[in-house]
Amino acid sequence: MSKHKSPWPMLFLLSIILLLLFFIYLYLEDVSPYPSTSIEREVLEANQYTKGDTKQGTEQNILQNNATESRNLKGVETIADATDSIQSLGDALFEKELKHSMKQIAVASDEIKAFVSERRRLEQKTTGNRSMMPVKLNSDGELSNPTSSQQQVKMIQGEKLPLHATKKEPILVKEQRLQPKKALASDSDIFTTRVNSSECGHTVYYAYESSPTSDELFIISQLKYGDQVLSDEMFAYQQGGVQYLPIQLLAELLLLPVQLDSESLSLSGWFISPERKIELSNGLLSYWNNKGSCGFPDGEVFFDDWDLYLDKGLIEHMFGLNIRFDASRQRFTIQISNDIPLSQLLAREQKFKAFEAEQKKRASQQVMVVESLDANIGDLAGHIDLGVVSQQLGEAKKTSDEGFIQGRSDLGGHNAYLGYSWSDSGKYINGYIEKFLKDQWVKHYRIGSVDSHSLPLVSESSSGLGVIITAGDGFTDDFRHIVIEGEIEPDWDVELYRNNSLIAIQRVGADARYRFTEVPYYIGTNQYQLRFFGPSGESRSESFSKVLDQSVLEQGSVGVSAGAMVRDQDHLKQYYLHTNWAVTENITTGLSLINQERADGDWQFLPKLSMNLLGGENLFQLNLAHSGDGYALGAALQGSSDNFDWNADWQSFDNFSSWESAQTELIQEANLSLNTNIEDSSLSLALSANWKEYMQLDDSLQVSAQLAGQFNRLSYSNNIRWQSSGSQEIVNDRIAISGKLFNWYLRSYLDIDILPELGLNQWVVNANTVLSDDFNYQVELSYQSQEQNAHSIRNSISYLFDKSSLRLVLENFSDGDWFAQLKWSSSFLWQPSSGLLLRDSASYLNTGAVIIKAFQDDNANGELDEGELPIKGLSFSGHSRGGEKTGNNGELLITHLQTTQAQRLKLNEVSLPDPFLIPLANVISVKPHAGHIEKVPFPILYTAEMEGQLFTTSGSVAKGVPIKLQSHTTENEYEVRVEFDGVFIFERILPGRYKLIVGDKFHDNVDLKPGQYLDLGVIALSGE
Repeated sequence: MSKHKSPWPMLFLLSIILLLLFFIYLYLEDVSPYPSTSIEREVLEANQYTKGDTKQGTEQNILQNNATESRNLKGVETIADATDSIQSLGDALFEKELKHSMKQIAVASDEIKAFVSERRRLEQKTTGNRSMMPVKLNSDGELSNPTSSQQQVKMIQGEKLPLHATKKEPILVKEQRLQPKKALASDSDIFTTRVNSSECGHTVYYAYESSPTSDELFIISQLKYGDQVLSDEMFAYQQGGVQYLPIQLLAELLLLPVQLDSESLSLSGWFISPERKIELSNGLLSYWNNKGSCGFPDGEVFFDDWDLYLDKGLIEHMFGLNIRFDASRQRFTIQISNDIPLSQLLAREQKFKAFEAEQKKRASQQVMVVESLDANIGDLAGHIDLGVVSQQLGEAKKTSDEGFIQGRSDLGGHNAYLGYSWSDSGKYINGYIEKFLKDQWVKHYRIGSVDSHSLPLVSESSSGLGVIITAGDGFTDDFRHIVIEGEIEPDWDVELYRNNSLIAIQRVGADARYRFTEVPYYIGTNQYQLRFFGPSGESRSESFSKVLDQSVLEQGSVGVSAGAMVRDQDHLKQYYLHTNWAVTENITTGLSLINQERADGDWQFLPKLSMNLLGGENLFQLNLAHSGDGYALGAALQGSSDNFDWNADWQSFDNFSSWESAQTELIQEANLSLNTNIEDSSLSLALSANWKEYMQLDDSLQVSAQLAGQFNRLSYSNNIRWQSSGSQEIVNDRIAISGKLFNWYLRSYLDIDILPELGLNQWVVNANTVLSDDFNYQVELSYQSQEQNAHSIRNSISYLFDKSSLRLVLENFSDGDWFAQLKWSSSFLWQPSSGLLLRDSASYLNTGAVIIKAFQDDNANGELDEGELPIKGLSFSGHSRGGEKTGNNGELLITHLQTTQAQRLKLNEVSLPDPFLIPLANVISVKPHAGHIEKVPFPILYTAEMEGQLFTTSGSVAKGVPIKLQSHTTENEYEVRVEFDGVFIFERILPGRYKLIVGDKFHDNVDLKPGQYLDLGVIALSGE
């Protein structure tokens, strides 16, 4: 049977239909108007009745226990009677009776408030974990096997009542009486109180479950308040299309009197007035609702080592805000609120500082910033892959070996990389040394494998062998798009995201390099994320941002870029020098000198002039290049509006030949791209068009539209492309999906030809799951219509040892061919100075490492001196192995840290062996790099104590007088008040020189040494 009659294509098309139906089902489940939890369903049903009866607004906050039920039952019954009275009245008597009923409610409400306060106190006492203790209910809504710490309760429509209270008719609002009684399902594990009201202006409650964050679901976003940018790199969290904002960071940026305790994952504070308290702990949030109707659907609160992440909608209710999320720009915009006016920020800042000073008495957080420099002799990070391959192609069978070796280290103050691989497809070598410099005229240079600078009209950024240099003040050569490239082990998959939208997928080949070209780059902050997936189930991610500013260089500043290279694809050579000069603050001019090889031995000299203009929110670039025979002219324009970003460029070539317009075939080209988001969703939409005119060939036009977004934990993109050249039209559709589905991580892309004929071009589905702590299974189904063996299935199982991994791969093709591979992999990190050798199955090649050296800083100079003792048992959060502690030598090695941005490692202060020990800083901020283990000294100070007595000149006690210690060298300040007996005591004071201020007058200078106890004796209060 011929291949085109094979049943495989029909089976694959049937699979596509089933897959699409499955995702439609998931979508309908997600957007269904019926809430997914039983509590939400009950609230929705109750609210449907509420729409027709706006007279009903009784608040139900019933949290009772057996110890106090007899004292409060009377108040409960009073509310029930009042409620029944209101519900039974007709419209004619409603207004008269309402006043009397509300008086009854007010009297009983005071009793209930006292009871609620006591009940919450008891619940916090008996539940010490992060989420509230679950209560299991039987089918009758009663407790099954209640323990002593669980109060006997009965759940009725989301409320909680004493069992004895059910001897009388349960307290139900009108909407609940109209529904049949039913027990809660999975949501019965959450304590909650529902209030149904069309208006709200009082304290409400939000029950939640706390969950740790996942790195791949973070989004790096911009935060604006009105038109003012508060943060360009705010880490928000997104799951299931819902955005969660970091509440502590938000409080700091908006100067809100709210404080997070990261140890207990609790939150406290207030908003507008101290009476409107905010308290979050143990699975329950209470807050004064400041927006819309009462209540917010129960949900989740996510946490990491630094913050709590709350639902954006919940934050709107808490603070009366309107927050808009622009998915295409990854931007949160808060509409200016009368309660947080910009005009009063300075006045509010003073109040906030007073609040912050009070919180600092309980916990201060100082950051130690560590500069990571390239070492003369670094620490070698390496990775080794060794394998045996056996395969059958037709009648031929063969077995061969293959391998790959990578290494990275600092060398002579530079970072060096070398990779070498061999297989049946050939041998590859890739290597370079590079250096980034600060506060120097030369900013960066790289020798070896390089990517050239982009030179519009002449050459796009190309990979090859050579040298590149960037110097002077920063500027943008080409703002149409950028290139993102790097190194990773062969057979890894790399996904590229821009502003949380999936835009491209690559599988790394034998050369161990990934390279994304024509990556979108728009005005403002562009957030990029690379997600890496290994063949043995490994995964990691890297996030970074690139800002395209509307401004250009300061007047008179100069920037330079230069390079020389041999291009990989055809071994042609190019030398170039480009300089940019700022004529004014919004105009720059540039000159490029390029010597380019068009063919072997055929060189041409190409001078190029350029000019950048800034006008409002737009960037305009003009380029003119000349050769001996002709010229090229180009213009690029980029802009931004409230709803979309756009980029347009046009190039014209008149008898002009270069790498970008080879063989003078291209006459002109135009490009247009638009990027926007669908409001109130996580979807982004990108539209682009490309037109080319040729001398001999037919003109071509290409138009594409890409829709990208998230569905639960799946990221997806759909790109439809139409191409026309002469009489031929081609339409195809590419769908890509990546993310977690149940216990599997799914990655798939699908190419469908629509015109000229409908057909499946290719489809790849890759899914992997963890079978156990040591085993990982991965399966990949592939259909490639252009290949001789169109269908294949690859099964891979990996065993992860402590220091290496072993992977077996079996791939079968539709015509009977097969491929088998057995591969062993291991990574190592070697520190020559100490002889330290680490081995791991996870790669050290693209991650950083630090060694924290904790010591007792006896002289408080911040340096490790001879005789100062190490401190063992300290642990730090902010990395993957938070349970590890400093050893007997005071050292803790932390590996596999991300290198694209600064890492924050926070001391867990509960691990300090002595309450009188205080770190000089409790947070370490370091940006490590692969190939060097950064050594971080971490001084711990033995604090001092000081006491004295204060009396007036007449001999009476100066009770309540404030006493302050203000540091001469830091911002540290301590304050106490004189006790009833005239004594004042300072504890846990960092060593140093201080001003002693009594009342509001300077008294003396005090020098405190580590571990010192200083008695000032009796002080007479001057002026008395």
